[in-house]
Amino acid sequence: MKHDSFLKNKLTDVNLKQLLFLEWEGFWYWIFNTIPGTIGFLMRNITTQFLFKKKDGMAWIQPRVTLVETNKIVVGKNWGVNSGTYINGKGGIMIGDNVLIGSNVTISSGKHPIDGIGQPIFQRPTIPMKIVIEDDVWIGGGAVIMPGVVLKKGTVVGANAVVTKDTEEYSVVAGAPARCLRYRYDSKDRIK
Repeated sequence: MKHDSFLKNKLTDVNLKQLLFLEWEGFWYWIFNTIPGTIGFLMRNITTQFLFKKKDGMAWIQPRVTLVETNKIVVGKNWGVNSGTYINGKGGIMIGDNVLIGSNVTISSGKHPIDGIGQPIFQRPTIPMKIVIEDDVWIGGGAVIMPGVVLKKGTVVGANAVVTKDTEEYSVVAGAPARCLRYRYDSKDRIK
């Protein structure tokens, strides 16, 4: 078949166990992803409890959130994610306690290599790069968190920001690429 080489190239970095998990994961999200209200919230919570690598406490996951490779995602207590968000755990993602993720956010822990012209980009295997989101972080709507980034404790990411490097504790970052605009404290609070 003419599509055999295409599929073979795309599946080079996925073993059979991972492929079966992705299918199982996709099936559960297909069932529960659009159910509104409290029932949907409870069903998504139960689903993530057994699909995530580790999950403490409850999560508020709105309908139409896309979660991929959840067996590589570790989450803390009291976190919420809004509709339209895409989270791909390819390289591993750690999410701390009390984290808010706005709508239409992209958090993808896999990088596509672009250097060189010998092989089409589409056929290259994804490079896993862990993302860490520490406690008390708020990611505004439409933001993009690039692979390998650490969002330090207390960070606020502005809407539509593209975070390409690690942040500082309690920083407010915005822009593309994101840069620090200010901190969530004044100098007197920092001394305490």
